[in-house]
Amino acid sequence: MKTICLLAQKGGTGKTTLCLHLAVLAGELGRRAEIVDIDPQASATAWRRRRQGEFPPVSRSAAAQLEALLADRRRQGVDLVLIDTAPHSSHEAATAVQLSDLALIVSRPAILDLEAIGASVKIAQQQAAPSAIVLNACPPPQHDRETAIVREARDALQVYGLPVAPVSIAQRAAFSHALIDGRAVTEFEDSGKAANEIRRLWQWVESRW
Repeated sequence: MKTICLLAQKGGTGKTTLCLHLAVLAGELGRRAEIVDIDPQASATAWRRRRQGEFPPVSRSAAAQLEALLADRRRQGVDLVLIDTAPHSSHEAATAVQLSDLALIVSRPAILDLEAIGASVKIAQQQAAPSAIVLNACPPPQHDRETAIVREARDALQVYGLPVAPVSIAQRAAFSHALIDGRAVTEFEDSGKAANEIRRLWQWVESRW
């Protein structure tokens, strides 16, 4: 079983949204995937209540019970667990990172977000966890080329010495519209640009194993 922790100590990065879309795609690709929601805001849990069908399940958990829950899911034959962590909660986030095979640190490319990412990087580094940064909610590419703000963000993030996913996720309406009735973007607009970005990001994540 593989475990991915979605991490952002600053709110508003789109961390939960990214978690949901990745979980649904993993299920579509034949993985037995589950989301574990340790964020007190419980946004992933609320999305699950709106969703039709059984997959992917979303389980609420406190960080203190996370290790036991993951052990149970491993015994049940779950292939993939994505942990949605809380912003502004470094102890709980550290626990999730420690128990994960990969920590995805999610950030927008704006300067205030880039300045705040250091707290998340510090948590991952303290746990000596395999980690990578994902740029999310970016301006859409122009002529198939990332905008200047995204390229500049990539340059700025080099100071942390962590890999930055080569796929940036654009700010697209489809990501939000899909979640309204509990869907993901690959279900809402299967052949759209947003769905393609999620697929490319997942391919890159799988290459990290």
